[in-house]
Amino acid sequence: MFFHQNNSMLLGTENYMQIPLQTVALSDINGNDRTFVVTEGRGIAALQSSIAACGLLQPLCLWRPLPDAAYVIVCGYLRLLAARNLGIQEVEARVFDPATGQAVLLACALQDNLGHRVFNPVETAHALQRLLACLSRAEVIEQWLPRFGLSPSARTLERCLLLCGLEQEVRAALIAGSLTEASALRLSAYGTHDRLAVFALMQQLHLSTGKQAELLECVEDLARRDAVALREVIAAYGIVQACADKRSNRVQKTELVRRILREQRFPRLRAAEDRFETALRDLRPGPGLRVLPPPNFEGRVFRAEISFSSADELLRRAGELLNAAQQEAFERLCAETGAAAAVPDKQEQRRG
Repeated sequence: MFFHQNNSMLLGTENYMQIPLQTVALSDINGNDRTFVVTEGRGIAALQSSIAACGLLQPLCLWRPLPDAAYVIVCGYLRLLAARNLGIQEVEARVFDPATGQAVLLACALQDNLGHRVFNPVETAHALQRLLACLSRAEVIEQWLPRFGLSPSARTLERCLLLCGLEQEVRAALIAGSLTEASALRLSAYGTHDRLAVFALMQQLHLSTGKQAELLECVEDLARRDAVALREVIAAYGIVQACADKRSNRVQKTELVRRILREQRFPRLRAAEDRFETALRDLRPGPGLRVLPPPNFEGRVFRAEISFSSADELLRRAGELLNAAQQEAFERLCAETGAAAAVPDKQEQRRG
């Protein structure tokens, strides 16, 4: 179903299908006019192979605003690109009347795609932005957000529109999947220089969804604590040098940057970890024994892990653990706890 020119009535699909087919020369189509193109970040290799083997099975939809004007693509932009790559000279197309309103044409372009694929977040954002130029906010929220699988609320609409303001390289990373939508929305709140600096750092690392959130949280927290710009955090602490080290791969660089940020964010926690490791080395637990501190050194509950393959080995390992518990190093090991260790130092928070 599509909107009529007055945007208040619906044009039935059957009316659209009644538009007769015409043969149109590709040279008469303005491929640079992307007014109604809603596809972004998608390849055409598979489509081109299909058209080469079977021909153009689905006609293009075009619009000619004036009798002597070039045709504008409404539906089938990727098919048009593939046909041109294959050297096809003419195609069959349904051509909308010049008087057809842009709301109708945009709705046609969207429905042509929504019927057979899921829009990526960037495509959704740009589609909603274009719809707002034709329709009221209430119509977009109530009628179109559900068609994109989104909840019909003003908050959802605003979140989607934030993605439109991102730079092309950031949008490309979001489309490619190397940047999560949550991270992209978080980046959208930064100033341009900070956003690009943080994004450039993220692109040099191998970050899962959770690690992306962790990195952004660390950088934001350090910037607040030190009263500096986000890009200044990235320029400090040897992060740039760590990323430039050609001896390390992306995974190694990721862990190094995470450690640097964590040490700067929680200096007391890192000091406690170092003391714990020193005490653990002095204790020298045998093979098959592990002593683990409370998570983030919060609380007083330690863990001891014993690996064994027989009852006799279990008894032997248990005896070794009991002997270790009587050593002075074990006391030092257990002393490295306290919730304060996991909280940024108050003086550090006030610095700057």
